[in-house]
Amino acid sequence: MFVGLARDCEASLHNAVTQLSAVAPPARRVRWFVVESDSSDATVRVLERLEATHEGFAFRSLGSLRDRLPARTQRIAHCRNACLDWLREQADLAPSSHVIVADLDGVNDGVAAADLLSCWTRDDWSVCAANQPAHYYDIWALRHPQWCAGDCWREYEFLSRHGIEPDRARMAAVYARMVSIPADSEWIEVDSAFGGLAVYRADALLPCRYEGLTADGGEVCEHVSVHAQIRARGGRLFINPRLVNAGAEHLDHYWPEYRHIRETSRRLWFRALLRLSFGKQASKEIRRLLRSLE
Repeated sequence: MFVGLARDCEASLHNAVTQLSAVAPPARRVRWFVVESDSSDATVRVLERLEATHEGFAFRSLGSLRDRLPARTQRIAHCRNACLDWLREQADLAPSSHVIVADLDGVNDGVAAADLLSCWTRDDWSVCAANQPAHYYDIWALRHPQWCAGDCWREYEFLSRHGIEPDRARMAAVYARMVSIPADSEWIEVDSAFGGLAVYRADALLPCRYEGLTADGGEVCEHVSVHAQIRARGGRLFINPRLVNAGAEHLDHYWPEYRHIRETSRRLWFRALLRLSFGKQASKEIRRLLRSLE
């Protein structure tokens, strides 16, 4: 069972559904439910074609939510809760079934069937979230005691208010946490993670509700609230390093400076400047660090 949200994704939507359907665990009926809102492109028409041509595909358009729900995270949470409402109505969804929550912007086009199946090599999880091959990018949804204990963007705002330059604050609060996780690493237990794709046990997910605002009205990643509810019921959440989806092209969206850093580090004039400024050995170390971003 796949669920996801769609807004202004006409270019990627059909391929996203087709690709993920193709890598679904064998001998299981593939079903989809997608909730759309606030699109200004042809997303609804693509959804209509998918519903007409793909067995087991259904969608619901909620129209424009901006006036009623002005905060982006509020709208996302509302749409994800519509997915949960639909799941609860499915009489054939057993508690032991699994629900795959997927972004439909192209981030999952590279997922391999064997990598998705690797989630079932162990059975001690309630949520199994994706990894990325270059750098793990979804820091806003991440909660981990040592890696990212809180809301990265609130940390950025705090640092900025207290005299840290915006670029340095973003690096400290967000980009420095975009670590590389080799696919053969051990699973990483987390308090929250998403990364564009996550597999849930139905009995862990269905009792939950998404929240897109904090108690003081601030925007917050909607996944964090659901994962806190799952953990409060004794559930365990992991990043599965082998469940690899997005490549570096998607990191550009989450780290706008990433492409510029990557391209600049390859230029001869930049290498020469490093050597003149820092000396031979230090310039090698800096270039090694920059190459790790590729």
